[in-house]
Amino acid sequence: MQSGSRRKEINTSEGKGIGFALAASLSALLLAGGAPALGQTFKPLDLTGFLSLVETHNPELAVARQQRPLADADLLIARSYPNPDIDINVGPWRSRIGGAAGNATGVGITQPIELPSVRAPRIGAAMAGIASADALFDSIRLAIGYQARQAYVDILRRQEDERIGRDNVDLLTQIRDRVLKRVEVGEAPRFELVRAESETLVAENALAAYRLRLDEARATLRRLTANALPPQFELSESLPPVGDAPPLGALQAEVVSAHPTLRGLEAERERARRRLEQERALSAPQPSLRLSDARDPEMRSSTIGLMLSIPLWNKREGQIAQAVAALDLTTAQLEQQRVQLLRELDSAYARLSITRRQIQTFEAGLLRSAEAALQAAEAAYRYGERSFLEVLDAQRTLRAVKVDYNQTRFERIAAWLDIERLRARNPFQVETK
Repeated sequence: MQSGSRRKEINTSEGKGIGFALAASLSALLLAGGAPALGQTFKPLDLTGFLSLVETHNPELAVARQQRPLADADLLIARSYPNPDIDINVGPWRSRIGGAAGNATGVGITQPIELPSVRAPRIGAAMAGIASADALFDSIRLAIGYQARQAYVDILRRQEDERIGRDNVDLLTQIRDRVLKRVEVGEAPRFELVRAESETLVAENALAAYRLRLDEARATLRRLTANALPPQFELSESLPPVGDAPPLGALQAEVVSAHPTLRGLEAERERARRRLEQERALSAPQPSLRLSDARDPEMRSSTIGLMLSIPLWNKREGQIAQAVAALDLTTAQLEQQRVQLLRELDSAYARLSITRRQIQTFEAGLLRSAEAALQAAEAAYRYGERSFLEVLDAQRTLRAVKVDYNQTRFERIAAWLDIERLRARNPFQVETK
C-alpha cells in the first residue's frame, strides 16, 4: 500500500512539473510576442504604420524592384566585347616533286572589331534602360502608395458612414418607441406607427450596407499589405491633412517635370534613339582582324589580314525602319501621357475647389439648420402642432445633409491625394500639420 501511495505521489508531482513547464513555456511565448492570433488585440493602426506595412509586404512593389537588376544585367551585356573565333585545320600533305608525305596544319584566329559607332549607342541604350527601370519602379511605387492612402481614407469614410447610420437607427428607434406609446394611448393613429417601423427598417438596411462596405474596405487594406494585417483591425480616426494647392500653372509645370511616368517615357525615347543609331552604324561594313599560321613539312606561312562584311544583300533597312517606328511611337506615347496627366490635374484641381466651397456651405449653417428643423418638428409633434410625416421629412433631410457633408469631406481629401500623386510627392512620407 505504501509503494502504491508513493507511485501516486510521484505521478502527481510529475504531472504538476509538466503542467508548470507548459505554463512557463506559454508565458515565455506570450512575453516574446509568440501568442496565437486568436483573441489577440491590436492597437489602432495609424497611416504611418499602415504605409510601412504596404511598403514592406506589397507584392507589386516586390515585382517592380526586380526591374533594376534586369536593367543592370543588360548594361553588363552591352559593355562586353565580342569573342574571337578560332579554327584549326589538319590534313594529309604530299609533295609534288618527290614522294615525301606528311601532315599539314593550320591555325586561324578571327577577332571582330567593334566600332565606337556601334558600341557607344548600345551602351547608351542600356543606360537609358536603367533610367527607364528606375522610373518604372518610381511610377509603381507612386501608384501603390497613393492607392494605399486612398484605401486608408476610404475605410475612415466607411467608418463615418457606419457611425451616421448607427446614429440614424438609434434616432428612428426612439421616434418609433414614442409613436408606439402615443398609439397605445390613442393619441396617434396606427398608420404613424407603420410609417415609423418602415423608416426604421430602411435605416437598419442602410446600416447593414454601410457595415458591408466597411468590411470590403478592410479587405482592400489587407490585400495591399499581402494579408499582413489581421482579419479584424481598427484604424485611428486622424484624417490626413489637406493643404492649400498652388496655382494651376505652377502645378502643371511641376507635374510635367516631376512625374516618373514621363521620365520613364523620356528614357524609353532615348533608348529608341540609341537603337536607331546602332542600327544605322551596323549597316556600314564591320571589320574583323584575322591571324593565321599554316605549316607543312616543307614550309610555314604566317599571315595577318582584315575582313570586312559587305552590306550587299542585307542593308538592315528593315531594322532601321523598325527603330524609326519605335522612336516615333515612344514620342507619341510621351505626348499622350503628358496630356493625360494634365487632364487629370485639371479635374482634381476643379474637384478640390468645388468641394472646398461645398464644405464652407455645410459648415456655414446648413448642418445647424437641418438639426434645428428636426428639433423644431419633434417639439411641434409632441404638442400636436405638426404631423408625424413632417418629423420624418425633417429627420430624412438631416440624414441626407450629414451623408452629403461626409461624402464631400472625403471627396476633398481624394482630390487632394490625386494632386499630390500627380506632383509625385513621396506617398510613404506622412506629413502632419
